[in-house]
Amino acid sequence: MLTALLAGSSIFVATGAHAQAADTTTGSAQAAPADSSANGGDIVVTALKRSTRVQDTPLAISAVTGDSLAKAGNTSFTDLSRSAPSLRIIDSGPGQRRVLIRGIQAAGEPTVGVYYDESPVAGSVGTTSDAASSTPDFRLFDVERAEVLRGPQGTLFGSGSMGGTIRVIFAKPKMDKIEAAVSLDGQSVQHGKQGGSVDAMVNLPVIDDKIAVRLVGFYQKFAGYVDNVRLGLHDINDGHSYGGRALVRLTPTERLTIDLAAYYQKVATGSPRWVLETGTPYTTNARAESGNYDTDRMYSGTLHYDLDFATLTAVTSYFDRNKITDGDVSNTFLGRDNAAGCQTYLTKTRACTTGELSGYLTDTRALYSSSLYQPQYVHDWTNELRLSSPGTGRFNWTAGVFGENRKSSVRSTLLLADPTTGSLLPFVAQNIKYDRTIDDHLKQFAAFLELSYKIMPDLTFTAGARYYNYHKTVGGRIDVGQIHYGSVVTPETVAKSKEDGVIGKFNLSWQAKPGLLVYAQAAQGFRPGGVNQVVGLPANLAPYTSDSLWNYEVGVKATVTRGVYLNLSGYRIDWDNIQVSGRTSGLTSVFGFITNAGAARIYGGEAELTATLMRGLTLSANLGYTDAYLTKDQLNSFIGASGTTGRKGDQLAYVPKVTAGGSLEYVRPLTGSVDLFLHTDANRVGGSYSTIAPTDTTRRHLPSYVVGNARVGVQGHDEEWGAYFYVNNLADTVAIVSESTSSNTTGQTLTYSLPPRTFGINLMHKF
Repeated sequence: MLTALLAGSSIFVATGAHAQAADTTTGSAQAAPADSSANGGDIVVTALKRSTRVQDTPLAISAVTGDSLAKAGNTSFTDLSRSAPSLRIIDSGPGQRRVLIRGIQAAGEPTVGVYYDESPVAGSVGTTSDAASSTPDFRLFDVERAEVLRGPQGTLFGSGSMGGTIRVIFAKPKMDKIEAAVSLDGQSVQHGKQGGSVDAMVNLPVIDDKIAVRLVGFYQKFAGYVDNVRLGLHDINDGHSYGGRALVRLTPTERLTIDLAAYYQKVATGSPRWVLETGTPYTTNARAESGNYDTDRMYSGTLHYDLDFATLTAVTSYFDRNKITDGDVSNTFLGRDNAAGCQTYLTKTRACTTGELSGYLTDTRALYSSSLYQPQYVHDWTNELRLSSPGTGRFNWTAGVFGENRKSSVRSTLLLADPTTGSLLPFVAQNIKYDRTIDDHLKQFAAFLELSYKIMPDLTFTAGARYYNYHKTVGGRIDVGQIHYGSVVTPETVAKSKEDGVIGKFNLSWQAKPGLLVYAQAAQGFRPGGVNQVVGLPANLAPYTSDSLWNYEVGVKATVTRGVYLNLSGYRIDWDNIQVSGRTSGLTSVFGFITNAGAARIYGGEAELTATLMRGLTLSANLGYTDAYLTKDQLNSFIGASGTTGRKGDQLAYVPKVTAGGSLEYVRPLTGSVDLFLHTDANRVGGSYSTIAPTDTTRRHLPSYVVGNARVGVQGHDEEWGAYFYVNNLADTVAIVSESTSSNTTGQTLTYSLPPRTFGINLMHKF
């Protein structure tokens, strides 16, 4: 059934959506179109920072309602990749996710902006300036909708949106009624153990038509499935997460809406990475523990005021993240406990004396059970002030200013572990064999303007521009050196970089007839550069500049018939001055850094379909094609080992040429008050490679995979309650999403994959 679904479906979009009479995200009383049937094309979105239907929005956008997410059992941020073509989320565990759209994947600042309501979230830059690798994610329960904007969104959403933007819009407090909801979930993972979750929501009007509160809470127990065959430990990636949010809506007058929100989430889990060379999936031979311990807090205030001629929006948000990651690096030191190693790493030029050798052997063998233990934090304060026209006239516009002040710090230590259990020893001086601190400070300012004018009733031209200015300050020091890293105690040093510029956007859309929109667009995206603080890195490679791209796109949005929507888009992307990751060269080649090297071109196409085939039966499908390759050589001798630089024509890493997905959902009455519910979906991800150059000895091939899920149950005719049984990863496919190797792993391939087959039961009730 799953194979037939994929073969017969070429495209995928969100299912079963109802348009809303007013957009609760902006708080403005802009009415949705009257023709609002239960289909994805009728969802009202705010991708243009004013309310429009998906089918009337002249850009590549996928949207899915919260009801559709809940029906499909999607509660994780990673599940959004099922809902849009060209979207991939490389999942290395909670809080350790890299998001890419249309093949725009590279180390450094994010290439995809991630917003919760009006608030952007930021990853930790770490020691390698790679904030994109640790995108934080909040649980998707009680969601109004999610929007995936494909292609650069630089003019309205700023830096970090060069590949696109993801927006999760949570349900807002309601003034007119008390309501509540609860969802209980229990599951069992094949090859692993049991897990489960509980989610709950309550909505409370406080003062009629003036103040309402909405509270959401959850607890989740992760079901582990990775075994450590060296230490005899099972299900080492189990753990838990809990948190919630509190939202307050105030409407002092009909013109003024104020939304206040506080979000909290805590995650503690072992790493799901395993080693390919053990020969058995989901097993590792690590000598020390690896895990992620993440606490996220976010506070935001959003004000909307109706000025008649425009809506004034003011947003302030503060994101506070405290995170500890630890990863086994014991293999780095294997084979160095000998006289040759002593001369290479300790004395450098002569043979070690008997006393020197004895001390060296003791110190080196202690490192055979060790992890990089990295406490870190992010404090990110963002502010935006904008004016947007109502969107009903011939001339429409949005203008605003944006500011960001982000401070991040990471302390990277080499911490000893118990060789018997792999557990880390206490975080005290005698157990810390390397100690390095990196402080990163990014300040951004931007001013943006987007103008839209109807040249004729059916022809609209849009132009946008954004001026940006950023300052980056990076400081670093080494408090405890490590001879195997070639590092010594180093006092604090500070380096700075700055840049400013202007990016643009041009869009021409033609409403050829009702239900047929054609558009063409050229849009630019960028992300900030910075400066590296890396041991052994030449001074000329310390700074790196912003990279940018132009996206040229044409698209068609068609309402084939009532309830059937078909959207097509084709694009070409020219990406210049790419920020890439590298490693310092030599025997101590363990330090990652960012540099600019080469250029790329990406050709692609996307298709989306949603169709009501008959009463109660909905088909959704998607297809994405991406051909991403270098157009210039990456000529930089410090990128990886010798001979690993990319050459013109090489395919970009982690970019499969074809991704596809589809779903079928069927609802049929069983009695007057009970419905049968059936949902099945499948996604295919094509093969790709972990690095660019075919000559790279660390290059790994990620095979293609197909993963299918099924859900069956009964629910109330009014959808107030439901009981469901589900199976995720029906075929128990080993679906690998990431592979890597380096001098830290002595040739072993660290692997991340989707969970094995998972059985579960879900119960929900709305009050």
